Amino acid sequence: MRTCHPKLAGRCPLISGTARIFPKVHLGKDIVIEDFVVLGKPPTADYAQSKPLTVGDRSVIRCGTIIYAGTKIGNDFTTGDYAKIRENNVIGDNASIGSNTIIERDSVIGNDVRIHSNCFIPEYTMIEDAVWIGPCVVVANVLHPPCPIFKKDIPLPRPTCLTGPTFRKGSIVGAGAIILPWIEVGERSLIGAGAVVCDNVPPQSVVIGSPARVHGSIKDLGCPPGYYSKGEIYSWRP
Repeated sequence: MRTCHPKLAGRCPLISGTARIFPKVHLGKDIVIEDFVVLGKPPTADYAQSKPLTVGDRSVIRCGTIIYAGTKIGNDFTTGDYAKIRENNVIGDNASIGSNTIIERDSVIGNDVRIHSNCFIPEYTMIEDAVWIGPCVVVANVLHPPCPIFKKDIPLPRPTCLTGPTFRKGSIVGAGAIILPWIEVGERSLIGAGAVVCDNVPPQSVVIGSPARVHGSIKDLGCPPGYYSKGEIYSWRP
């Protein structure tokens, strides 16, 4: 049975009593926090140096999720079970992070983004609005791992040798794809399942294979069940 967290008794009956909420956590209205969630975990042992964690209204944080201090999350946010979100990320409204997905520090995730289960998003990744990332996608951010500059000069300005990809508005990444550092995935483009993306992806293009190559335009895609005419299959997306 879900019980109220002692710190929030009488105010938030949908916050589990087994959740651990550190100081400097600011929660919006009508939030659901399930069992064994950890919010505001300090990135270091020095709790006093931790920055605030903010989670917006109507968010649902599912069982076992850990969100570190210093991250700012908008309204209508959801996680799957055991998602992990590190410090200093900025996440927009109506975003979803799937079960067992890891979001490392210092990334930006826009509004209406869907990142499915078992994904890895590294530091310094930029994800614009309405991006859809399928399950088991792996994103890289180091050209020559392990790079000693990373540990020496944190935090690093962009651009740098340590830079994750940029996913432009409305782009789609199929299940199991691997996206290498510095890549720009163009607006409304589609990366096929299992592709290994080593070069920039032009807007509205379809890339497949390993290494990924342009296969055509999203305007060439059909709909086998017949719900959409050719070229209209993504007409519903922003």
